[in-house]
Amino acid sequence: MSQDQTSLNTLIDQIASRLATEDQHLITALREALASQHAAHSETAKGPLTARLDTESGCYLFGDDPSYYCPHCFDQLQQKITTQRLNRKLRVCPQCRSSLRPL
Repeated sequence: MSQDQTSLNTLIDQIASRLATEDQHLITALREALASQHAAHSETAKGPLTARLDTESGCYLFGDDPSYYCPHCFDQLQQKITTQRLNRKLRVCPQCRSSLRPL
């Protein structure tokens, strides 16, 4: 849980303690709305983690993202590291130094 979430929950708890019993449903609705908003934000911030292998480059592609990612770093470390083009057929990963060629 992030520090922002913790401070929001503390603030909501303070409001809930001062709110009348018949209005506690508003606190529940607020907590649910914040949880769904946080879940939606964390999914879009990460981007899709479904990788597809591009046979022309030997790299992974993710959704509509035009960048080419190192398959070694993603498979072993779960990190999306963008590769760099060296020439027409060769790409290299700046993190693990893997040379990537078409399959």
